[in-house]
Amino acid sequence: MTTQPQRQIASPSLAAFTLTEAAVAIALIGITMTAFMVAMTSLNHSASIARNATGAAAVVQNQIDLILSDGPFNPQKTNVDGSAQIQPELILGSHITTNVPIYREPATGIVVSGTLTTTITDMSTSANGIQMLTSRADVYATYIYRNTTYIMTWSTLRTSDI
Repeated sequence: MTTQPQRQIASPSLAAFTLTEAAVAIALIGITMTAFMVAMTSLNHSASIARNATGAAAVVQNQIDLILSDGPFNPQKTNVDGSAQIQPELILGSHITTNVPIYREPATGIVVSGTLTTTITDMSTSANGIQMLTSRADVYATYIYRNTTYIMTWSTLRTSDI
């Protein structure tokens, strides 16, 4: 009669994970997932702010382009009706447009709106008896996103066309 080799049985302390080891592993996974979720939420928030800033920059740039290209701008000349050859956007003072769309979320359709303020200032000067008619335009897009006010500001100069 032959005898079978007996299998050696591991002691219970070496046979499997202990409850402490399993609890530590679960805690580490939980901490890692929490840190991951906080990081992703922060990145998403930063991306939203960047998208809104890009939209505000586009609104301001469009207004600057209008100021620089709208014509005629000849403050030294008058029209047939006696008014100066200045377009409405270039009249001295502040011009405020409310409810300007800054950004529209494509998935939800939520619109971030703001206020566009354009301030025109006379910066004319004379040199050697020649008057240089110049206007300065300061354009501000102001909007509120998640209870924080953001302002995008650009400036430009416009001289007479002639």
